[in-house]
Parts: sequence; structure tokens; C-alpha cells
Amino acid sequence: MIAPFAKSARFFSLLLALCGTVTAQAAGSSADRLLSAAQTGVTVRDMSSPPVSSAVPGTYPVSILPIPTRVASGSTVRLQCGRTYFGTLNLVGKYNVSVRTEGACGKASITPGQALKGWTREQGNIYSAPIPFSPAQVGVAGKMLELAHFPNRPQIWAKAKSDSPSTLQYAMPSSDLAGATVVYRPFEWMIETRQIQSYSNGVITLGPKKGDAYDPPKEGEFYVEGKLWMLDSPGEWAVEGGRLYVWAPDGRSPEGRVWVSPTASGIDATDSRGVTIDNVHIFAASIGIDGSNSTDLQVLNTEIGNSAEDAIFAGGRGLVVDNAAISDSVQNGILGFYGIENSIVTNSLVTGTGMVGMPKRSKGGIVFEQASGQRVTNNKVLNSSYIGIRVHKNAIVSGNLVDRACQILSDCGGIYTFAPDKQPLNVRIEGNTVKNLAQRTCYAVYLDDNANGVTVTRNTLINNPGGLEMNNGFDNIVSQNVFTSSGYEHILLNETGHGISIRRNQISGNSFTSTRGEVTYRLWSVNGGSTVAQFANYEDNTYSGSGKGFAEVSGTGMLDYNGWKQKMKQDGRSVMKAGASRTGSEAPAPRTALEKMVGLAARFIRNASWGESSTAGR
Repeated sequence: MIAPFAKSARFFSLLLALCGTVTAQAAGSSADRLLSAAQTGVTVRDMSSPPVSSAVPGTYPVSILPIPTRVASGSTVRLQCGRTYFGTLNLVGKYNVSVRTEGACGKASITPGQALKGWTREQGNIYSAPIPFSPAQVGVAGKMLELAHFPNRPQIWAKAKSDSPSTLQYAMPSSDLAGATVVYRPFEWMIETRQIQSYSNGVITLGPKKGDAYDPPKEGEFYVEGKLWMLDSPGEWAVEGGRLYVWAPDGRSPEGRVWVSPTASGIDATDSRGVTIDNVHIFAASIGIDGSNSTDLQVLNTEIGNSAEDAIFAGGRGLVVDNAAISDSVQNGILGFYGIENSIVTNSLVTGTGMVGMPKRSKGGIVFEQASGQRVTNNKVLNSSYIGIRVHKNAIVSGNLVDRACQILSDCGGIYTFAPDKQPLNVRIEGNTVKNLAQRTCYAVYLDDNANGVTVTRNTLINNPGGLEMNNGFDNIVSQNVFTSSGYEHILLNETGHGISIRRNQISGNSFTSTRGEVTYRLWSVNGGSTVAQFANYEDNTYSGSGKGFAEVSGTGMLDYNGWKQKMKQDGRSVMKAGASRTGSEAPAPRTALEKMVGLAARFIRNASWGESSTAGR
């Protein structure tokens, strides 16, 4: 496993390390260099002309090479080890192209970003410099800054009311809001953005929404960003009148320390076939690698850091990601777009997805939405704002570690799948470890929206709010898993559809250990207790620590272990080990009856209001 490039000052250190080596590496005749390019099938600029120069930390001059241009199909793009290339590598429509680092002095880097100089002190600790484009990201000394926002941290969200789909009611401290962006939470699992048209008398009027975006709720959370008057704290930036304004985290001048990125990809492989990217580092791009509608795109031994949107975005078929290290993507780590087929993500590390700056919409660390034929194996997905791993049809999810997912958004899964069309998924979730999820309505394994044809086996699920949720699921197998220290319940079977929605599931051979007073099973149905007996067959399980609150069953209430067996008329071969559940500081606060009802009915309300496909836009 390669180490992630991460959000530290490492990429600036890499650029600094170039000092003193640039002249030597640029030696050689122009003809020699162009001959080498011709032999690889790549045409590059004549490097005898001065390279792009920038100032970076420590006020050292550093030379950055322009990205190779006019890449031919069938060629190999050989990048010099330890060097940084500026721009977007354009592979649109190309076929059978290889991009790789030559030499053993470290990965070659690609970035559309650049250093910015010419800073002037405005007032206090705020400095400004002219900027010729609208930046997507701004970093100082390796730390990405936040676009100036209101309210200020530590408060993140303000609370507003809305009496129409295009307005929010809140007394803002300034009327200068036209053109700013409002970020709001329509649901616990969603963050949306809209541009502000105007503000008057405590009413924020929003611009039109994009696509099928959700409207603001009648009462909900929001923040606004992007105006200069909001720049009032260290670690923020704003743009006005063609100038970038920055308040560095340490309050010092940003001169020689600023890295600014436009909205641009590192590598654009849209509509490509047979492109291989090997042993390359990409940083500070909007999309690290754009593989829209690509075929057989391979990303090997590659690091992608600080992507303003996605590290890898791919559609088409045949994506392979192997031994990659992806860190600090603002929205998504690896995103397989609708309809993508036959994808492999293996032996890779995905960290900090959706955890950079203020909260933004994120779908997850490794995400395949409407997809078929995924193999997600032996990866580590750490510290994600939303889902860790999401797959769809004909998928294997095996040998992965998901740790600290669902840090910001809720109604979330460490490993998630769904079947809004009710067709068999043919998904196997096997031998994974999922632990330390954060929000209340989050589950280590989440089988949502009529998930069926899923086998969940030999997984280790530790210290999560919930172990497994099945929402209207049927014909699933849950076997030989280890559930330990779930905050509220080990398994939630949640029936929100009228009639018999949950049925013919098998729950057998599992080990359940309750250490916090959590129940083992929570069976909830909009139909009351009339259908719960058909939810699943339970057998050959091992239980410990549940005490009197072993299961809560809709229409019946709380049951101890013996009451459970009598009620369900099964689990006869299962074993209850001796031992009491812990209480006190380790136990979550007990929920009131109202809290239980609200929490378990949330998805029923969502599905009833927006239809069974409402989660497709997550």
C-alpha cells in the first residue's frame, strides 16, 4: 500500500525539493528532447524555452513543466520523476495511451493549479492579489482554506424557515448576498446548493435549482458562502473584483505560500479506450481523473489528493483502480457514474472524503450507483462524511476496512446497496470490517429500498450506531457475521411499505455481543405487528449481553430472549451466553417512545413522499 499524499504541506515540499535540480534535468539539446517525444508518439513543447515559473513556500523560485500536449493514440507519455507538470493532460477520445513516471526519484505530479504572487496587505491579516480566473480551491502552505462563509465556526449551520421552494427566512448581517451560494440540508442524508438571487427584509431569494435537486425544508439548516464581507476568520478566502483575498491560518503574508486551482481536471480521459495511468501523482484538480464514458481505463499505483469534486469520476465500462491512494476529496473519492459496467477497485486507500472544509454534498468514498459488475476488494476507506462503499448489481465487496464513515451525513451505511426496481441485486458482502460509524441512523451494512438477493457473510461489525439495516428487503442471507457494541440495535428490519415487504430473509450463524444495553433485533413495520413473523428465519446464532431488552417488535414491544423465541417461534438452536450488558457512561441515552417512532418512520415518510427511487440521487 502506498502512502497517501494527504492534505499536509507535502506537495509544497515536493515542489521545494525541485530547487537545485531543475537546471540539471533540463539539460540536453532541444533536438534531443523532441526526438525523445517523437519516439514515444507524444508531441511536447520545446523545453529550451523558459518553463512556467512560480514562487512557493520559503520564497524559493521553482520551475514547473508544462503538461505534454497533442498526445497521439497508441503512445506512451513519459513524465520525469520528481517533477511537477502544470495543466490538464488531454486524453479525450484517445485509445491505447499509457501515462507513467520515468525514473526512481518519486512520482511525477500533475496539477492544473498554480502559485500566485503579488500580495498586498489590505487590512489586519487580510491580503489580496490579482487573479485571472475564478478559483475552485485555495491553499496556503499545504493547507486548503475554506471559502468565506456565514455563520462562523465553531457554528456550522444557521436555522431558517422556508414558506416556498425558492426562499429562506433569516435576518442576515449584510444585504450583500446576490451571487453568493446558499448550502442547505433538505434531509439528513443530503446537502444541496443554490445561488442567491437577492436578499431583502430578512428573505433570501434563491435562483433556479439544477436538475432534480431538492428544495429547502420548511425548517432546516443552512449556511452561505462566497462574499468578501464573510472573510472574517483565519483560514478563509474570497474573490471580488478580480482579486483573491486571503486570511492565512497563521495570519502572516501569503506571499510565496499560496497554491490556487481553477475548475479543471488533472487528466481528462473522457471517451477514451485503453488508457493506463501508472505511478503518477495528481493534486489540486477539480476532478483528478475524468473517465466519463471511458472503456478499460486503468489507474495503477497512483496518488490523487485534494480534488475539489471527485478524485476519479468514471462511466462506461472496464474501470480498474489498483493500489491507489486517494485523500481529501471534497465530494467523492471514486465515483462510478450511472450505467457503468465491470469495474474493479482493489488494494487502495481512500481517506478524508467529504471532510475538507465546510460540509458539502458527498456520495461516499467508493461509490457505484446504478452499476453492474463491481469488484471492490481489499481496500481501506477511512474518515468519510457519508457512505464508505456503495455498490449496485452483480457486485462483490470483500476484504475491505471501512472506519469512521457517516461522519457528517446520516441515514447512511458503511457498506450500502439498494434495489428501487426490486430486481435481484446478486451482491455478496463478505469478510469486511466496518467500525466506528458516527451518526445515529447509520448502519455498518445498509440494505436499502427493497434490496434483495444479497448475501452478507463473515463480516466484523464493531462499535457502530447500528449493525445492519434492511429496509423493505427480501430474499437476503445474513450469516456468520460478528456484531459487537452496536449503539442502538444490531439488526433493524424496517418495513415502510404497506403489505408484506420484508420476507424470506435468513439470519443464521451470527455472533451478537451487546455491551451498551443495545437490543439485538428491532423489527418495525408500518403495518403494526401483522407481518413481522414473516420478516426472516433466525437460527444457530450466538447471543450475549442483551439482558431484558433483547428485541423490540412492532405491535408487541420489548422482549427478553425467551419472550423473543416464544413470539417468533424460532431461534431454537441458538445460544444465549451468560453475561450482562454494561450500563453507565458507555451506554447511549435511552430513547423515548417518540424518538423511536420518529427515527424508524423517517424512511417511510421519505419513500411515501418522494417514491421508492428517492435515494437514487444520494
